[in-house]
Amino acid sequence: MRVLIFALLVLAAGGAYAQAPAPIADGGLARDAGAAGDADAGPPGDAAPLPGLLPASRGEGTGADAGRPGDAAPLPGPLPASRGEGTGTTGAPSAELRGTVLARGGHRKLKGATVFVDGEPVAETDAEGVFSVRLAIGHHRLQAVASGYAAADVPVDVPAAGLMTYTLRLSPGGPVHETVVASKPQIAAVRVDAEEARTTAGTTGDPFRVIESLPGVSQIVWPFALYAIRGANPGNTGFFIDGMRVPALFHFALGPSIVHPYLIDKLSFYPGGYPARLGGYVSGAVSAETAAPPRDIARFTGDVRLYDAGGLATTPWDGGRGTVAVAARYAYTGLIVSRLFGNVDFGYADYQLRVDHTLAGGRATLLALGSFDQLNIKDENIGEAALNFHRVDLRWERPVASWQLLARTAFATDAARSQLYGNPIRVRGYSAAPRVSLSRALRGASLEIGVDAEAQRFQTDTAFATTGMPVPTPDLLADLARTRNALSLRGWVSAVVPWRRLTVEPGLRYAQYFEQGVTRGAFEPRLAVRFAVVPALSIDATVGRFSQMPSLPVGVAGFEAFGLRDFGLQTSTQAALGVDARLPAELTLRVTGFHQWLRVSDMRSTFSTDVTTPDFLQMRAGRGYGAEVLLRLPDKARVRGWLAYTLSWSTREFDGVFAPSDWDQRHILNLVSTVRLGGGYSVGGRFHYNTGRPYPVDGEYLRLPSFWQIDLRADKRMVFDRSTWDIYIELGNATFNEQVTAYSAPMVGDPGNPITREPVGFRIVLPSIGVHAEW
Repeated sequence: MRVLIFALLVLAAGGAYAQAPAPIADGGLARDAGAAGDADAGPPGDAAPLPGLLPASRGEGTGADAGRPGDAAPLPGPLPASRGEGTGTTGAPSAELRGTVLARGGHRKLKGATVFVDGEPVAETDAEGVFSVRLAIGHHRLQAVASGYAAADVPVDVPAAGLMTYTLRLSPGGPVHETVVASKPQIAAVRVDAEEARTTAGTTGDPFRVIESLPGVSQIVWPFALYAIRGANPGNTGFFIDGMRVPALFHFALGPSIVHPYLIDKLSFYPGGYPARLGGYVSGAVSAETAAPPRDIARFTGDVRLYDAGGLATTPWDGGRGTVAVAARYAYTGLIVSRLFGNVDFGYADYQLRVDHTLAGGRATLLALGSFDQLNIKDENIGEAALNFHRVDLRWERPVASWQLLARTAFATDAARSQLYGNPIRVRGYSAAPRVSLSRALRGASLEIGVDAEAQRFQTDTAFATTGMPVPTPDLLADLARTRNALSLRGWVSAVVPWRRLTVEPGLRYAQYFEQGVTRGAFEPRLAVRFAVVPALSIDATVGRFSQMPSLPVGVAGFEAFGLRDFGLQTSTQAALGVDARLPAELTLRVTGFHQWLRVSDMRSTFSTDVTTPDFLQMRAGRGYGAEVLLRLPDKARVRGWLAYTLSWSTREFDGVFAPSDWDQRHILNLVSTVRLGGGYSVGGRFHYNTGRPYPVDGEYLRLPSFWQIDLRADKRMVFDRSTWDIYIELGNATFNEQVTAYSAPMVGDPGNPITREPVGFRIVLPSIGVHAEW
């Protein structure tokens, strides 16, 4: 409790510091026109406006003398055209000023930027970032404002004759202006901007790794990406990329996520009660969206890290009507790990391709991705594990009358090779998943309806063995081990209905499953309600029903959708009640209580690993309940971060009695913070603490000891006119604490001494060094 109180005080102090005036970034001041070289600039939030001034930025042009910023800060406002008249032109000699507004750190042209002259709005940039205005001869202040960028403010001297050209470069990091045209879903989710996630300590630059620092998440063993959400099995959590289901989100062992970190735009984490458009899992869901490539410029990025290297290239084509993004990554960990540990061979790679183009009054998108993993521990009785999978998603969306139509089909192939307690298993999987949905806005409300299906085929090669001799496949696992087909048909409808201070989001999903010669159906009603008590305080509640085909406790691609006749469906009923509050110092606080009733496929006993036993797997009732706290600073503040605390119980029914499950961790605390120091520098850290989970030893369960660690990170961002460079160094478990993962078998001590059980664990510091360049 003292640790929690101390963490709250630290975060509150950070919120107060975040409100203090920030020093001006080293490269923030406008410079003389035509100045050679580029200037360093910090990440968003580095430059603070002086009283009465717009944040300074760079300007360059012909005949322009860029000096200090002006005196007054105009308010941005949209203008109808890209051409205007400046002040003071009536009856006075004038000349034309033609300019371009670009983003610093690359070549992106900023469409819709508002241009001011002497504090008056005079023009708005077109699709090419260009504006034109006539100005009286003499001295003026030229300013530009764009959503998401710091404003530019430079003096210009308009010559007596001729055309004057000028280029304004805006630094990223200004306020974002958003227009709301319809009610948005109110289902409680933790949403993290990709930039914030990439630079959070403990993620090693991978945005998906931020999951392990969020409330409701139990990381089974750090640093492996294996998570249990709100007391369910790890195999009960779903992963989606652009709405397409993927079998795994991370590479093997210490590997990162399967998608290039700079291709991700935003990340939504649903610890429970996810939207009706998602389904097929009885616990939480992680949904990521890829970033649409810019339509006006080509962009290239390169990344080199301690473990791997990768790149991302985007370019427009067909006159800007289409865009292409290509990304790939390759790990050279095999070279490092095999030299350090001669008995281990480990490596991974991945690729992504996104193509967008206008088509038949709408927009078509192709997303293809693939992942390759291999792990071979030669000197242990583990053998080789490999997973290769590929996904292709074709989607097309366009307005139809007052509706928005989305039609898509995803194709998949998986190839997995693994060991199930000493028994080799190989499987190839193929699937096709069509989907159609319609959505529309209705007087401030919104409605969405849709249907989807997934047809799967699994070809397996499995040999179970006892005492070194192959035996027939055990009856209960025969379905998992044989070639089989599975089919899922689903439909859903959901709405968002605001009424005064109340917002209601009802949803209904129905799923019909076909496998093993039988069919099972499940109605999945869902409801989310939010009530704004006062502007700074709201209460929300969610309740829902969810279903899933039988699965292994820890999900593996290809080893899914089996045993429908033997086990039936996995199901859960979830309920949660939350309170959101806006606090002083721009802090936000969310407190959630949750309870979920589970029926999941589980191992009969963790003391028996003999897969030939008749009831190696069985359906088991379970519960997950507790409370979550999330105290968060705004992500654009100089000091950002959050405190996440989870108090939870995870139980399973054993012979009519509920007892702690293998995933039961009572307390989990994460304190995350990043401080922008100015000049492009930022430092951050993460404090993590968790109590131990149960571990089976000689017929009984013992609690593993608690574990805590501190992760440290430092970044340096250099923003030049035409490129951006990021350098970071991170130390995971900088405190070098030992994590106990098991207990050894009982050992008889000396006469008079009790039987001892020695803890088994490891003590490592995980360093990560990376360089990212974008131009």
